Amino acid sequence: MKQASSPLWPTLLGAACLLTLTGVLHAAPTEQQWKTVNHTLVTEHILPRYQHLAESSSALQSSTAALCQQPDQAHLDAAQQAFHRTMDDWERVQHIQFGPIENLMRNFSMQFWPDKKNLIGKQLNILLAEQDPATLKTDALYKASIGVKGLPALERLLFTGQLSELENHSYRCQLTSTIAAYVAENSAATVTEWQQEYSPSVFNAGSEDSYYDDHQEVAVDMLKSLVEPVEAIRDQKILRPLGNGEKVRPRRSESWRSERSIRNIQLNIASLQDLYEGHPDNVANLLRQQGAAAQADQISGLFSDIITQLKTIKGPLTTTLYQPQTVTQLQQVSASLKQLDLALNAAMQTLDIQLGFNSRDGD
Repeated sequence: MKQASSPLWPTLLGAACLLTLTGVLHAAPTEQQWKTVNHTLVTEHILPRYQHLAESSSALQSSTAALCQQPDQAHLDAAQQAFHRTMDDWERVQHIQFGPIENLMRNFSMQFWPDKKNLIGKQLNILLAEQDPATLKTDALYKASIGVKGLPALERLLFTGQLSELENHSYRCQLTSTIAAYVAENSAATVTEWQQEYSPSVFNAGSEDSYYDDHQEVAVDMLKSLVEPVEAIRDQKILRPLGNGEKVRPRRSESWRSERSIRNIQLNIASLQDLYEGHPDNVANLLRQQGAAAQADQISGLFSDIITQLKTIKGPLTTTLYQPQTVTQLQQVSASLKQLDLALNAAMQTLDIQLGFNSRDGD
């Protein structure tokens, strides 16, 4: 005898299909798992990078001071190399946009970019024209325009013009040294505050003295630092210079004056990959523990693909961006970054993480 159909059957069938598509369902990571990952990311990823930035920016301060004492080509070369080392270290931690770097708007002071209205150039020209001695004190820079006290301003002063401008205009060199001192001071303060205040708050999430209610809330900040920069890199560092498809605009590239636009992106991606899977207690392994090994491997593969693609782009974008081959290469990187962005956002669902408001929304 034929059995009567049951209304439960479509429900069971749907559930079976869901399991087939997504794999075995697992519970969200525990508080202890998030605590372990967060502790690792602070001690192995965030703190060392800020420490390196403090060291390199201190060396930049010394190099620019020496340049002003003896403004010759050798000292200018040394100051430019010190700038590159500092910029390397900043790009390696640029994705961390929470914690002490937000105090006093240090993140914007460190790098006001993109500068769509040339505010840095306008404000620097005002300072150079006025030649006010009071501005040559680091305390005065706290009240100065946010655009004239960071790495983009230093890049303009060190890589624009001739050596004679530093030799014949001592104020220009002194302003360069003052800005370098301000960058070094902010970098050192950021490290100190992470060590003395913010790290304990992260490690003791849920306590009365912590900024965080629990370890998952800490993880939201950590994972925003992984996910949100991918879109920013694609939109600001690749698509803006590519223009509207008819005319490329290489001067929209980050750090184009010092010819390091592609290097910046390479450091960004390598840093995000390190945040994702660079240490034993990492986000990739957490995905695997949730039964999402294929998802974890897909993201790993995308990171590797992008790093490989970036290595094929040669020369400064100020010249090579006019070549069709470079345009095609950057378009490929852009497409891969879009895939990575989608994959990372999907991984957040697997980890039961709600990233919430994106600070870039509405840009």
